[in-house]
Amino acid sequence: MTKKSTRSLQPLKILLGVFGLVVLGIVGYGLTTVMTAAPDGEFVPGKHYVVIDEPRRVRGDQVEVMEFFSYGCIHCFNFDPLLDDWLEDRGTTINFVRSPTVAGELWRMLGQTYFTMQELQLLDAGHSRFFAEIHTLGRGFSSTEEIADWFDGKGTTREQFLTAFNSSNVQRRVASADSIARQMKVISIPSVVVNGKYLVSVNREVGPKRMLEVIDYLVAQEIAARVVAVGGGYRGKRGFGWVGLGGVKGLAGS
Repeated sequence: MTKKSTRSLQPLKILLGVFGLVVLGIVGYGLTTVMTAAPDGEFVPGKHYVVIDEPRRVRGDQVEVMEFFSYGCIHCFNFDPLLDDWLEDRGTTINFVRSPTVAGELWRMLGQTYFTMQELQLLDAGHSRFFAEIHTLGRGFSSTEEIADWFDGKGTTREQFLTAFNSSNVQRRVASADSIARQMKVISIPSVVVNGKYLVSVNREVGPKRMLEVIDYLVAQEIAARVVAVGGGYRGKRGFGWVGLGGVKGLAGS
């Protein structure tokens, strides 16, 4: 009787065993899919940001955040105040760099204007004002002379502006900006590159405000990696700090 019962249970055991393997396979596939979709948290490479194939080497102790923009871009103009507010809180822990895109004659002229302001130390007063002149007041600049006329009396003269605009320093910076944008494969603006490794742009998943959240995530990730590498400290613009899950905390001297 016992042998008969055992034999009758064998098909059931086999069926349950097969069923169990199927369930384990489905669960395993599901876990693999979830881990692939969100390996390190909320933001996923290829969806929220792009890992750059040929990263740019960044020198110095700080994590670099580089914005690619143009004065001719309305979306960049709208993003600018959001970025400025973001920098108020994070600017001490990163090295922020603006890099104008210079594709096309008009944008090259506007990008050269940015580096001319930089050369003449006019960016603090002139950057937002020049942006607003174009997009709020609707001013269209069609020549370098028109731009020089506009800057005349705003911390410089027409002649000083034109001299700086055509200087070798400014020309070199324009060429460098173009080279970096090509290396980073920037195809839309505004875009931001974090530490020469990650490209963040507006897409269907990421709007302008969420861009800043993604940048925060990547900056914290880069700082955390440096903290591990140097044994617990990270040097920002105001000294050493520590990194928690929410990003950079407690900067010394702030």
